[in-house]
Amino acid sequence: MNSKGNRILVALDGSEHALNTVRYLGHVLPPGNTELVFFCVLGKEPDYFLDSAVDPASRYGQDIAARWRTEQRNNIEKYMENARRLMTERGFHSEAVKIKIQEKEVGVARDIIREAQSGYDAVVAGRQGANPITRLVIGSIASKLLQSLTFVPFWLVGATEPSNKILVAVDASESSVRGVEHIGNMVGNANVEVTLFRVIRSLKQDEKFLEALGQDTSKAKAAEEAITRDIFEKAFQILEKAGMKHDQITAKVVTGVATRSGSIIAQASSGKYGTIVVGRKGHSKVGDFYMGRVTNKVVQLASKAALWVVN
Repeated sequence: MNSKGNRILVALDGSEHALNTVRYLGHVLPPGNTELVFFCVLGKEPDYFLDSAVDPASRYGQDIAARWRTEQRNNIEKYMENARRLMTERGFHSEAVKIKIQEKEVGVARDIIREAQSGYDAVVAGRQGANPITRLVIGSIASKLLQSLTFVPFWLVGATEPSNKILVAVDASESSVRGVEHIGNMVGNANVEVTLFRVIRSLKQDEKFLEALGQDTSKAKAAEEAITRDIFEKAFQILEKAGMKHDQITAKVVTGVATRSGSIIAQASSGKYGTIVVGRKGHSKVGDFYMGRVTNKVVQLASKAALWVVN
């Protein structure tokens, strides 16, 4: 774990779903070396104005808005204190849970992104927000954060049941290594179980190609096995150096599958993992997308487990 302590920005919106995000943090994070900043962006006018004939600029409209802002702030202050209480019940000191409430300056997502630039080790948000109208796979705010927070790890928390099991998708990429390092920094000496999960798709097409070239396919398999061993050995070293015991870590390889993302989701579901960790970009150098193809698919499919996307 980071000896200097971790600082995590937690975006909250006053919803019950967001409180589930707080409960998740209380379950997975070890107290004592982490500072949490509970951050909420308040609107300036009620949505009521969007569908009414009231002129927000009129004296009547201004009076409604002023009373609404006062009530909104009172409610969110109570909500934030309740969120802090959930963390103190899990062993966090009250001073380690900061509360920051501000009125919207540019937009909710942009204001969160701006705050995230103030030096945080991770940013956390719920998969769905307070808006009951949309039923998208990912809420609009969370989607914007996922696309824009390329400079800091982003944790997207779904309706996960408490679990100390963490599934880490690993490959030969630098992003994968940073994902393992991030776990060590955040939960190095916590009571967690980490599974290093390596997915290798079907090699049949590669074998046919190599055979056509007159190459020995057994050498290709041996090389792949050597790469896998190196990946696991390095990951074990990183996690043990961070404070994990050897028996907290396991390694698993799945080969001959059609899709990496489907295998990751299937493993997370069958193994009852509460957290999935993926690199923002995988080993493939193809394309200039903001996220790798596998990570993008996992984001869409992992509706229940918390997902850590590490840059």
